[in-house]
Amino acid sequence: MAATAEEMATALVAVPERDFAGLLIDFVIQRKPDADLASAFRSPEVVKRVVRTAERLLKDHGPLVRQAETESRNAHNVRAKRARDRMERELLLAQTIAAGDAARATGRFDRGRSPAQRARRRLADMFPVEYTRLRREEEQEADRLRHAARRSGRPKAAGRR
Repeated sequence: MAATAEEMATALVAVPERDFAGLLIDFVIQRKPDADLASAFRSPEVVKRVVRTAERLLKDHGPLVRQAETESRNAHNVRAKRARDRMERELLLAQTIAAGDAARATGRFDRGRSPAQRARRRLADMFPVEYTRLRREEEQEADRLRHAARRSGRPKAAGRR
């Protein structure tokens, strides 16, 4: 009897890091991956590990696949580029899944913008009263400057003739 996606996910959590990287590469380069295996790699327990491992593998800049003895360099380069592209796509998918899981847990979707925006959002969550007060002050100041610019830049209306 074949293992279910939940059983595979539990097994993937327990796999050592080096072996997990090999399993992830094998999964990504398969032409038609098993649906249960795909569900296991994309499950909430495993998806964060997929993100970390894929980022590490892509950062290494080394080939994800080894050149076979009978394979030409051009064929290997094509196969290595295809594997890297597939790993990048799997990374993006895993990041999206992880962000969706986090959104379900927190009630809002973190779009992963700049670090300054993420820090601002976290500060707003930690100190909502102070954040609201500061934001209103800044909005009022911006309104005041906008109105002053309009008043100074607008010529006086001449009477109609």
